[in-house]
Amino acid sequence: MVNKIEYIVLNNYSLIIETYIGNFNLDELIEFKKKVGNDKNYNPIFNVIHDFRKAKFIFGIEEISKNIILISKKNKLLANQKLVMLTNTPNQVVTCLGFELLKDEFKLPVQVKVCSTLETCFNFIELPDKEYEFIESFFNSIKD
Repeated sequence: MVNKIEYIVLNNYSLIIETYIGNFNLDELIEFKKKVGNDKNYNPIFNVIHDFRKAKFIFGIEEISKNIILISKKNKLLANQKLVMLTNTPNQVVTCLGFELLKDEFKLPVQVKVCSTLETCFNFIELPDKEYEFIESFFNSIKD
């Protein structure tokens, strides 16, 4: 399987949606986050939905700490935002919970939610009900 990462910045919704398909090491994720951060439409106050449901992480908790240290040095990438991590396997849940737990240690100014449904994601970022269908259509359009 070839790794595939996509993102879209939805200015009207103050939202960034990122989708991950494949097996990822930490360096690949860091490079992708740099790309997103350099996008002319990127805004550090936008909420982010990370769709990890088709991803497998091939790194451990120690590397998550390394990632958080890098993120904390790049203040441009984070502000008071909500990060939702959409998961469906134990590998994804453990990795995302590791990030959620370590973010407080490094005083990252974000709220994190690990969940398994789009509805929970949308509720966490306070997306109006009338917008669910449009945002959900983006997830449904992604092909492996």
